[in-house]
Amino acid sequence: MKRTTYKEPKFYLDGNKSSDTAAIFLKYTFAPGQRITYFTGQRIERKKWSLEEQRVKRNVTGASKKNDLLTTLKAAAEEAAIESRLKKKPLTKEALKRILDEKAGKATTEKRFIDYFNEFIKSESKLKAWTTGTMTKITTLKTQLEAFEINKKYKAELNEPNEKLFEELIRYWLTEYNLRNSTIEVYMKLLRWFYKWSAKRGYTTENYKDVKISLKQASQKVIFLDMDEIGLIYKVEIEDGKEYLKRTRDIFIFQCLTGLRFSDLHNLKASDINGDAIQVNTIKTGETIEIELNDTTRKILEKYKTHQTATGKALPVPANQVYNRFLKELAQLAGLNSKITLVHFKGKDRIEETFEKWELITTHTARRSFITNGLTLGIGSEVIRSWTGHQSERSFKAYYEIVKNRKRMDMDKMNL
Repeated sequence: MKRTTYKEPKFYLDGNKSSDTAAIFLKYTFAPGQRITYFTGQRIERKKWSLEEQRVKRNVTGASKKNDLLTTLKAAAEEAAIESRLKKKPLTKEALKRILDEKAGKATTEKRFIDYFNEFIKSESKLKAWTTGTMTKITTLKTQLEAFEINKKYKAELNEPNEKLFEELIRYWLTEYNLRNSTIEVYMKLLRWFYKWSAKRGYTTENYKDVKISLKQASQKVIFLDMDEIGLIYKVEIEDGKEYLKRTRDIFIFQCLTGLRFSDLHNLKASDINGDAIQVNTIKTGETIEIELNDTTRKILEKYKTHQTATGKALPVPANQVYNRFLKELAQLAGLNSKITLVHFKGKDRIEETFEKWELITTHTARRSFITNGLTLGIGSEVIRSWTGHQSERSFKAYYEIVKNRKRMDMDKMNL
């Protein structure tokens, strides 16, 4: 097996050869395909440079000081490369430059971790067209990482990911923010995304791939409404003066019967209504989907013709937080008060919380209800996916389990 050879650091003069003076550079191939060209911070008259020795000529005033620095830089570069090979830890150009800057006594202009994170946000948010939700999560993560760096003094480790860093981060999230394991898992995935981006640009190593962190997780219940429960909301009596609840009911029923995400529901335009269907270019994926209308959804859209003419929007959908608040009030009024116990983990602690169903109703409940009821009614998953924009069967796994359990309970009703 042929051994890999590593060239020694070399010094040379750069610049316009017609000039009397030139800058001294170090050039070093410190790993296969990895070469650094580094300005030593020193300049010299060309006639005072020894090409053979790659040093300032000895009879030149100040030669000893300059040559000592060059020797120090050469040794530091070689030592960093050897240590990288022995520890099997890749050495980046940026890391080697920092080492040489320190030896050369240069004032550092090194970016902080958060500077790289800001660059990541600026680059990826445009390239991947992040949704508002993704941007919110990333921004929250950045704020927490800044606090972690300051409080825990983890500047170097943030730039060089390792298992200890991830463990300290998890401990910090648990103690300072009281986060659930499921939320930490989301942030960990986002952080790995950042490190993957950083490694591609040579800002850090790929050590993040070797970090294996396992957090206890509880299987999440899918909160949905069956057709009978949707019927209770549809028929509930709403007192005069609470027009906002009547509008909320219309919007929610429409969402339960179309499966639209909140972002697409909020963005739905009158011009998206084409005959007997709505055509939506989804905000999350950019995919165009067509959802056929039925008698109920047609009637709801017809009810808001004046609103459509005045605003161009199909329905008077409020802001997400307001809509969720109204939904809980509506569901409570409809008597959706069955008990549901949810389980989650914080670190090693298993926590159970019991709610009445109306407390758990959100805008996303409508989409989950649409999928679950569609499968229960025997509509093919490929048809439902064409309406919802889901890309694969995998995303339907939890819904299949619900339908299977409901079929089992329905069969039990047929006992004699």
